[in-house]
Amino acid sequence: MEIRKTTLLTETLFGEATAQAQMESAIPLPQGKTLERVLSAESEATVDEISCRDGAIVVTGTMTLKPTVESADRLPYAFEAAAEFSHTIRMEGVTPDMTARVSAEIPACSVKREDGGLRMQATVQLRAAVFAPAQIPCITGLDDARDAELRTASVTLRKRTLLGAHSLRISEPIDAPRGMTVIKASATPLINGLVKSTEGMLPQGELRLCVLYGAADGGIKKEQYSVPFSDVIACEPGENAFSSATLTALSVTVEEEGAATVDAALSIGVYGCTSETQRILTDAYDAANDFSCEIRHARAENYEGAWSQTVQLNETVPVPSHMKDAYLPLYAALRPAVTRVATEEGRGLIEGVLAVTVVYRDDDGMKQSFTHELPLSFDTEAKGTLPIVRVRAFDAALSGGGRTVALSVSVSVETEWYREIAFDHVPELQPGVPCETDCGMLVWFADPDETLFSIGKRFGVPTARVRACNPTLSEPIREGTPVLLIRSAE
Repeated sequence: MEIRKTTLLTETLFGEATAQAQMESAIPLPQGKTLERVLSAESEATVDEISCRDGAIVVTGTMTLKPTVESADRLPYAFEAAAEFSHTIRMEGVTPDMTARVSAEIPACSVKREDGGLRMQATVQLRAAVFAPAQIPCITGLDDARDAELRTASVTLRKRTLLGAHSLRISEPIDAPRGMTVIKASATPLINGLVKSTEGMLPQGELRLCVLYGAADGGIKKEQYSVPFSDVIACEPGENAFSSATLTALSVTVEEEGAATVDAALSIGVYGCTSETQRILTDAYDAANDFSCEIRHARAENYEGAWSQTVQLNETVPVPSHMKDAYLPLYAALRPAVTRVATEEGRGLIEGVLAVTVVYRDDDGMKQSFTHELPLSFDTEAKGTLPIVRVRAFDAALSGGGRTVALSVSVSVETEWYREIAFDHVPELQPGVPCETDCGMLVWFADPDETLFSIGKRFGVPTARVRACNPTLSEPIREGTPVLLIRSAE
């Protein structure tokens, strides 16, 4: 008897963990600049490197801070500062051969004046999913096995893979308010579609751009733009392909009255799913009892794909009681963070907070600002059992005034889903054991959950013969049902 074998290469979810890294740093002002007050501060955390070690996941990354402040002569300006962070997430049982997916967000960040500069305090929240590689030996078939009854099943393993990546530079003219200069610019790249082309995959998207302009008298005006882009990624089309874009550089320059140029650099990746299907042996027996099966249970995390949705939020933000009325809302700075991710009854539940810093002008002409937290809640269809979530906010617009300000903002939710699958497999055959009865006729009363195959295996009778002796019997077999068995000495 020839035994055919294979080894399934997969990964399982070892565990999930969250941790927080505290950051505090002095932020110097740009050369020659003065500081009167802080208006707002946008912040973002990115993960640069992840490594699994014995009992820990080590994460290094970069926190980027973009404060907008007012100088001593009441003129607003903005600048950027970056600080590296490193944090160790303890998790018992982690080994260096494992891999981790880690996201980083900033649920809390404060920036204050200190000693002629700024003092920043922030919390970086890390969310990790750790995957362990698995090599599962399986028997795929038995050749020349005498009177063997085989039970097989198809197992499909799906893995997330990077199909291709490319860096894209964008340089486009945009309209600009006359007589104003650029204070700062921020942008969110969105992929709206992904189509196949003769050269590979073609991501199509837009850069959602927000620019703050400043006037010579200290006035602020916000303008929003949509800059389309597309790129060709040389790769083979993949199953459940999706594309993701990350902004790596951005500048907006006023070239002449009424005209500016936006220059941006994007890193665009196309991801897909590799799939392997294998038919494996899950159980077997033979009438001569030459062998028995060693049956094991296995599980794996299958990648299901990525989905995104954009939700429009319209909220009323109250001005704190100790502050003056909002005469003219100017702009809003946004900082979203996820606080809870769960799956319940086929739904994906995502909760978080959106920290909104509102900057406005009071009736005395002074600029004021405050930060208010709005709850976020998303209910989506669960495409699997494990979601990895990314939330971004953009296109914030303020209106109204007095004791409340109306906020309209778009929130993009991207989810990648994994689904746990479980299956039986036979890694080895063992020597056979005697049957529970000798040759002859027997009436067996079925145990719970028994099948024609399991009854035949118990007594060494081919499944076809069990069926022939019980032509009216159908599965599932009810407990206590009489089953006629005839075992011959052939």
